Amino acid sequence: MIVGFIGAGKVGCTLGKYFSSCGIEVAGFYSRSYEHAKQASEFTQSHAFLTLAEIVAKCDCLLVTVSDSQIAEVWYDLCQLPIGNKWIGHCSGLLTSHIFSQNKVVHPFAFSLHPLYAIYDRFDCFSDMVNVSFTLEANADIIPALTEFFAKLPNPIAILPAIKKPLYHAACVMLSNQVLALVQIGVDLLNEQCGLDQEFSEQAWHPLFLGNANNACRAGIIDALTGPVERGDVETIKQHIMAMPDELKPIYQQLSTILLNISRKKHPNRDYKQLELEL
Repeated sequence: MIVGFIGAGKVGCTLGKYFSSCGIEVAGFYSRSYEHAKQASEFTQSHAFLTLAEIVAKCDCLLVTVSDSQIAEVWYDLCQLPIGNKWIGHCSGLLTSHIFSQNKVVHPFAFSLHPLYAIYDRFDCFSDMVNVSFTLEANADIIPALTEFFAKLPNPIAILPAIKKPLYHAACVMLSNQVLALVQIGVDLLNEQCGLDQEFSEQAWHPLFLGNANNACRAGIIDALTGPVERGDVETIKQHIMAMPDELKPIYQQLSTILLNISRKKHPNRDYKQLELEL
């Protein structure tokens, strides 16, 4: 099966390079910016197509790797071409294969394949993909064929029902983007509220953050948990809440409540009632 990419941005370039390295034949790229398609084709040693019709004619499988807001528009253009026997997928974490529908009938070979990874650059992320997990969503009838095709990838691939994709995507956002919001809060407290030098705090919070993240991945969330909530240190929590800016107190308390529930799993015989009252 020959794969073509419609969209030559971060996801398309990364997956095109990675698929090719795993033995999947990549025909090349079509993009509304021919320059982007040319750059992607050079990166993947494939072809840059001038028209959508050309890449459709060349490929058995088309991956629409544009932004979520543009997928429907690309699908409309594809529907003007002979795609009846083409496998057509996208890589959105939120949208399902049902976006590839005509007259309320889903394309028989439609699917979505989502990498659980924050692809941040067109050319620098492909080497990381070997450690990335994927989710695959499609009509149950074609799952076996898709699974067989993507078996060329060494990555874990889980089957995800379409109805679960919004919740699944929210989980991915919490594990990726929203973590950065908490990091920003911590950095602002160190710099703006505590008055620490920015250069010092940058050097200081990196090992703290990365060490805890690595521990969570290595040992699991429960075993990696440390800190005043886990210890049941009521007085420390009281002082934190008193010192915290008013707009941040609800965030601190809500997160501490979640940590309290984790702490109970780690220490089922420890009494956390007093701490619960403070939160």
